Amino acid sequence: MRILYVASDQLVPGNTGGSVHVLEVARGLAARGHEVHAVIGQAGGASDRERWEGVEWHRIRWAPRHRFFRFRARHQVGALADALRPHAVMERYYNFGGEGVLAAAERGLPALLEVNSPVLDHPGSLKAALDGLLLVRPFRRHRERLCREASALVSPLLEIVPAFARPKTVTVTWGANVDAFRPEERSQAVRRSLGIPDGAVAVLFSGSFRPWHGVHVLEAAARQLAHREDLFFVLAGGPASGPAAGYRGVRLGAIAYQRMPEVVAAADIGVAPYDTTRLAQLRLGFFWSPLKVFETMASGLPTVTIARHPLTEIVREGEEGLHFQEGDPASLASVLVRLAEAPALRQRLGQNARRRVVAHYSWANHCAALEDVLKRIAP
Repeated sequence: MRILYVASDQLVPGNTGGSVHVLEVARGLAARGHEVHAVIGQAGGASDRERWEGVEWHRIRWAPRHRFFRFRARHQVGALADALRPHAVMERYYNFGGEGVLAAAERGLPALLEVNSPVLDHPGSLKAALDGLLLVRPFRRHRERLCREASALVSPLLEIVPAFARPKTVTVTWGANVDAFRPEERSQAVRRSLGIPDGAVAVLFSGSFRPWHGVHVLEAAARQLAHREDLFFVLAGGPASGPAAGYRGVRLGAIAYQRMPEVVAAADIGVAPYDTTRLAQLRLGFFWSPLKVFETMASGLPTVTIARHPLTEIVREGEEGLHFQEGDPASLASVLVRLAEAPALRQRLGQNARRRVVAHYSWANHCAALEDVLKRIAP
């Protein structure tokens, strides 16, 4: 099948969740024998078109150069659709996008809309208030039009899709590259390069340091444990690198995706300390498909996270990891101490975590699910 995959606001390669998602989906579908043409943003002096990872990458630009104006890429996407004659168009949803779905509708092509963030307005949404002031609610009408025009949708949570579109929506989670993220990537040399003391239990957080990622909760817990010489905290991502402030650990700053498997495998415990009170959209439900959780599990690490669905389904208490009370540094500190003092428990949970991700949450499984939907809408 020839697939035109539109993710115009994403830069690939990159180290954000969105760029990783686009890379893994595009090359995952290509690995399944499909001809994939991925439309991504232009950055720096990169060429407009090149082939790597089995995918044809088309870099486009529009003006003004801000993702709020992504809809202005519609003409370029339409021209690509005319030239490539794809069997189906996929689009990574964005509020101000729609160029892929609408180009497909104009040409009578089936379209699959990937919904990774809410189509619906959350309670108290500023965007909804502005939309209401415009009387005809153009933002909501545009989003709902995309859902109506799409032949099918995929989303990690049905509740973030309008009710009328749920019958044609398939629930699909993100995943991990289980061939790259694996326990065998563990290296004492890498541990030493990260500053992890010999014999210490390394606790890893990785992410973009958004407020709802809960880094503040983790660092507060780490400060409560500053007296513990057996614990060392490694924080990968975020805007800056340097020594930890008030606890034993290090901030690594942004890490290239290609390096992350060895960084994750160098740790002993993975932590995803989400604070859902810091993101109003999460009132609709925990729609965030936790990429970093899948990667720590794939690397054979026991994972500590909050007791909230669907995290409790992914990381089962006492099976693949442990839960703590959301927003409570003391609760998190207690769980970390328990794991630090129980190497056999860490090993059992980590082995279970690896098996669970391979069986249920790999990018290969994700792409197989996408393929099923694509074959249904474009037989």
